[in-house]
Amino acid sequence: MYWLELQMEQMGTWEGRLEMMDDNLEALEILSHDSDRHGSIVEKWLKKASIQIPESTPKGLPNHILNFEGLSSPEMFSMIVKYEILALNAYKDMKNADPDVIKALFEKEDDLEEFFEDLEQLIRDEEKHASICKKQIGGYMKVKY
Repeated sequence: MYWLELQMEQMGTWEGRLEMMDDNLEALEILSHDSDRHGSIVEKWLKKASIQIPESTPKGLPNHILNFEGLSSPEMFSMIVKYEILALNAYKDMKNADPDVIKALFEKEDDLEEFFEDLEQLIRDEEKHASICKKQIGGYMKVKY
């Protein structure tokens, strides 16, 4: 998730390449800003759990997950929403993981409580992101959560 959030954070740099209407740019700015914050949150918990911060793309993911060349705005947001839903489902899976596994990672009770609070915020944000993307796509889109 750390790597995905870092990739999504790069959306702010795409603005110069994209010919979008103001509402599309605003949507990208929200997604980019939130992904930057999400990356920091995930990094914080990796460090607290003594898990090494990834320095390269994890196996199975391309180096650059989003390539918008030649795509229309709705097509771009159709691509982005897939990763927003992937992130949403991953955060939900973490929230529903075996509590003993989570407790083993974070010995302090305060850390455990804060971890779940952060997960709840990440889930809310990813739900918001999926909604933003669907609005930018327009029309009806069936998305499974």
